Amino acid sequence: MDKMDKKDTIAAIATGSSAGGLGVIRISGQKAKEILTTVFRPRKAARFTLKPRYMHYGSFILKNKGQKELLDEILAVYFPAPHSYTGEDVAEIHAHGNNLLLHAMLDYILSLGIRQAEAGEFTKRAFLNGRLDLSQAEAVAEIISAPSVEGLRLAAAKLHGRLGQCIEDLRTQIEYIRRRLCLAIDFPEEEGECLPHAEFHALVGKLQTDIEALINAYDRAKPWQEGALVVLAGQVNAGKSSLMNALLGRERAIVTDQAGTTRDYLEEATSLAGLPVRLTDTAGLREIAWIMENYQNKSAHLDDERTKEIIAGINGNALSGRNAPINPIEAEGICRSLSLIEKADIVFLVFDGNAILKQCRKDTDEIYAAMQAELSLLPSHAKTICIWNKADIAPLAQEELRVLEEKTACPVLSLCAREKKQGTYFHHSIDDLARKAHEMLIAGNEIKSEIAPNRRQAKLLQNAYDELALLQTEIDFLPPDITAIRLESAAQFLSAITGLCGVDETFNAIFEEFCIGK
Repeated sequence: MDKMDKKDTIAAIATGSSAGGLGVIRISGQKAKEILTTVFRPRKAARFTLKPRYMHYGSFILKNKGQKELLDEILAVYFPAPHSYTGEDVAEIHAHGNNLLLHAMLDYILSLGIRQAEAGEFTKRAFLNGRLDLSQAEAVAEIISAPSVEGLRLAAAKLHGRLGQCIEDLRTQIEYIRRRLCLAIDFPEEEGECLPHAEFHALVGKLQTDIEALINAYDRAKPWQEGALVVLAGQVNAGKSSLMNALLGRERAIVTDQAGTTRDYLEEATSLAGLPVRLTDTAGLREIAWIMENYQNKSAHLDDERTKEIIAGINGNALSGRNAPINPIEAEGICRSLSLIEKADIVFLVFDGNAILKQCRKDTDEIYAAMQAELSLLPSHAKTICIWNKADIAPLAQEELRVLEEKTACPVLSLCAREKKQGTYFHHSIDDLARKAHEMLIAGNEIKSEIAPNRRQAKLLQNAYDELALLQTEIDFLPPDITAIRLESAAQFLSAITGLCGVDETFNAIFEEFCIGK
C-alpha cells in the first residue's frame, strides 16, 4: 500500500463545499480522541467525561499567541475503534456550515500534528480495516452521486452487503467444484469421488446462469445508476439543436439557419419523465458515402487509424449529398456522431419535415423512402424514435403518422421543437416525447432485483463468465489439473469485486473517485 494507507491520523471536512447550516469535520486515527479533547471545551466542564457515541455540546477553542480563542459553538462526538466508520478511533466536530469557519478549524486541527485526508481515504480505511468489502465501499460513492431514487435504492442494497454476499455464494460454488476436481487430480484411482462430466457441466452451467443474471441486472439498472445516453441524430438543419434546447428548457445549443453549426457533440445531463439521461446533440449526418461505408464496414472510431486517414484526406472541395462543401473538422464531427449513435441507449432521429414534403409532396411511400434512407445509417440494434420536426409548417395527419410507424417499425412523433406551446398543426409535445423515451428505455428493463453491479463489477462478472464458458468446452478433453486453472481464474475475477484479491492500483483508482471527506 502507498503512504496514504499508513496508520497516521487524518482529518478533513466531511460535508459539501457549499455553505449550509451544518458542517462536519471528521478525524480518524490514533490521535483522534486527543485532538478532540484539545479543541473541544464542554459547556459544563466540571466532571466532564467524553462518553463514546454521544453528542456533547460545547465550543471549539484554539490557542492564538498564548490566548484561547473561541471559534464556534459545536457538537462533538467520539467513536472508539473498532465500532466506527473507519474501524479506527474517529472524532467528529459538527459546526456551522460557513466554509471560512470550517477551514479555519481544519487548519488548526492539522497544525496539531496530523495530516489532511486524501480523496476517499476514510472509506478506504474502512475497507482495509474490514468494515466494508470493496463492493460496499463503491456503494458509498454511488449513494453520493446517484442520479435517481432508484439508483439510491440499488446503491443502498450494495452498501448493506447484498452484492458481496451474492459474490461469496458464487465463490463457494466454485470452491466446491474445485475440491471435486482436486480429488480427481490427487486420487485418480478413486473414481467414485471424482466429478462426472455430466455433473460438472450442470454445476458450471448453474454458475453461468447465476453470473449472467447479475450481468443482466446491471444492464437493466444502468439507466438508473449512470443515466441513459440519448443521442439526437439527423441531417443538418433538421432541428436537433432546437430540440435539445426544448428538452433542456434553456438555450444550450446554438441555433441558426446555417448548415453544419454543430461541429462537435454537446452533452448535458437532464431527465426524461424522471429517468436520468445524458442528452447529446451531434453534428449533422451528411451523406458522404465513403465515410459511411468505412464506418459501417470497420466500426470506425476516432482512434481508428483508417478513420484518421480518411478525415485527413478530406479537403474543402469534398461535397455532401446536398452539394455543400465539407471540411475535415465537420467530417471528424460526423465520425464522432456515428460513434456516439452506436453506443446510444436510444436515438432521437430528427427529420426536417418541411424539406421532406417539398420533395415528396405528402406521398407516404416517398416520405417513408426518405426516412428509411436515414434510418439505414443507424446501427441495427439502436432503439429509435423518429421525430417529424417543423410540423407547424409541414403537418402530417394522424393516419399518415400511423402508416409511417408501421413502415419504419419505430415510434413517429410529430412536433415543432421551436414552439413554446403545442400548436394547431402538430400532434405531440415535448412531454409526449419524454414519456415515450422513458417508456422505451425501461421497457424490459424493470428492476426485478435489488442486487445490481456497477460497470466495473459487471466487467469482472463477464470475465468470470467467459472463463466458465471456455471451461465448458474444455472439460471433456483436458485433464482436471488444467481445467482447475479456469476455475481459479474465474474465482479471482469474482474476488476482485469484493476486494479479496487485487492490486493496489485498482484499489487506489476506485477510492480516488471519491470526494474529500469520504
